Amino acid sequence: MTPLHGAPQEAFSLVELLIRLGIIVVATLVALRLVYVVIGRIERTIRSEAKGTETAREKRARTVGGVLRSVARGAIIVIGLLMTVRELGLDITPALAAAGGFGVAAGLGAQSLVKDWIAGFFIIHDNQFGVGDVVRAAGVSGAVEALSLRHTELRDSEGFIHFIPNGEIKVVTNLTKSWSTPIVRIPISLTEDPARAVKVIEDMLARFGANPKMKPLLIDAPRLLGIEDVGPGQFTLMLQAKTVPEERLAVSRALRLAALESLRAARVLIHTPATGEPAPPSAPPGAADGASATSAAEGAA
Repeated sequence: MTPLHGAPQEAFSLVELLIRLGIIVVATLVALRLVYVVIGRIERTIRSEAKGTETAREKRARTVGGVLRSVARGAIIVIGLLMTVRELGLDITPALAAAGGFGVAAGLGAQSLVKDWIAGFFIIHDNQFGVGDVVRAAGVSGAVEALSLRHTELRDSEGFIHFIPNGEIKVVTNLTKSWSTPIVRIPISLTEDPARAVKVIEDMLARFGANPKMKPLLIDAPRLLGIEDVGPGQFTLMLQAKTVPEERLAVSRALRLAALESLRAARVLIHTPATGEPAPPSAPPGAADGASATSAAEGAA
């Protein structure tokens, strides 16, 4: 009679085990969902209440949210696996003891890994940079595509992606933090009157700052800093613009194009012609008005 009673009991035990495992799986999924909801609220709080511009807050929210999701997902899955192993009746005490011994041994040789985690924590805590920023670190520069406690992924201008351990980042230069002040240098021939060249550039800058296409990219009106250098055959005018960080390159290119068109329209040479070199084409009267600089700025924008 014992086998007859043993079979239903074993079947009941198997069903009970499956139910418990199912509860663990459901609880793990629910915990992940709840944690994701909480992290989503943290991201919304950062976007609405953190300091800085809207773009900076968005980068901060994406960075913090990504790291929190990664850490929480790993912790919840590990806890779920341990509970599953326990329900299967496997004794995990020897495994934990072995893991502890392995952890001590590995810890002696994994100092760099701990160093990376600590460095990653402080990078995120201090908001040194975030996903979407353009930075220069560890000898390379590019846009930050991913940031974790372990490493940073940068994609450079040629499309190559660089994986940098956070512990290797000693000095980081954030090229898109808060605001940027790109410098533009314009060469002028020494045969030209400096006062006339300065007047042409100042008029161009006034039109450039008033251009509706460029206004959203500028924090302050661009200005002429003066003559930077005098070299063989030319002197250099230095221009500066305070821009939103993501648009510094676009503003620099637009300034160069606008300056070139204005100087050519006013027949101001940017270099001293060599012997036998043809003179620049003459410009029709009134060609140095705002049309050239405006079109240059709009094209670069």
